[in-house]
Amino acid sequence: MFLKYPKLRLTCEILAIVLANALYAATNALFVNPNGLITCGTNGIALFINKVSGFPIAAFTNVFYAAMFVVGLIFLGWRFSLTTLVSSVSYPLFYTILEPHLLNVKLTDNVMLATVYAGLLIGLSVGIVLRCGSSTGGTDIPPLIANKYLHVPVSLAIWVFDVLILILQAFWSSKEQVLYGLILVLIYTVLIDKVLLVGRQKMQVTIVTNRPHDLTEAIISEMNRGVTLLHGKTGYLQRECDLVMTVVSPRQLYRVQQLVRKIDPTAFTIVHSVADVHGNGFSTVTADPPRPTAEAIHERQEDTKEE
Repeated sequence: MFLKYPKLRLTCEILAIVLANALYAATNALFVNPNGLITCGTNGIALFINKVSGFPIAAFTNVFYAAMFVVGLIFLGWRFSLTTLVSSVSYPLFYTILEPHLLNVKLTDNVMLATVYAGLLIGLSVGIVLRCGSSTGGTDIPPLIANKYLHVPVSLAIWVFDVLILILQAFWSSKEQVLYGLILVLIYTVLIDKVLLVGRQKMQVTIVTNRPHDLTEAIISEMNRGVTLLHGKTGYLQRECDLVMTVVSPRQLYRVQQLVRKIDPTAFTIVHSVADVHGNGFSTVTADPPRPTAEAIHERQEDTKEE
């Protein structure tokens, strides 16, 4: 539905980014800071500055986000800055509001439990922000600048920054805190990847069949999925064959397999898990062009044979 209403989609994405930043701020105030956990990102730098100088975490967060926003505006342009403006404003705002009320609300004294919940909630919140096409601002900006001007891969630059932030905190933390910090980073890194992929995974089905046209008609009419016809040759017998390729949701996979078994029990079926799909019916919605008639298809096949 959102694909048909861009303004509604944009509004929902902005709302999701704001709520995700509120969750991120609440997680740091509830689990990370009260239990002395060390982490990466802006909060990790804020914890280090607080340990060294006693500078308030909330105040440093506000200053750092504002500074990074200006740096991003100068080096990355106004288009990038607009996409990160929501996070750059909402996270410091929520943290400033929530910290005084939540800092003393210690939900658990079990450090491992706090580490697990912090990792899960941080991964969920950051994953939502990234999935909405935005950035969390803060420490995301230096790696993007390094990528633009020094051609350093963004993933490598982010990893280097995270390691440096953990090393800074390691000088003022116990060995157990460092180990818990590594577990925390590992949990939210894995969860961010999961959040980015959830709901987007599709199944690519390739079918080697003697009845490609019957299968094509069945998939289009009964499942409302697009089909691509390919031509190939078997390796052992060197016989010409036709392949039917389609992309469906995991829930539709069983239905496709049923159609294959019903129409051509001897067909050879290959199923691939696809991380993401873009195009009409998935990331865009456009009107389908009129299908060619059977006579037009036959004439096209005859022309191909003559060539």
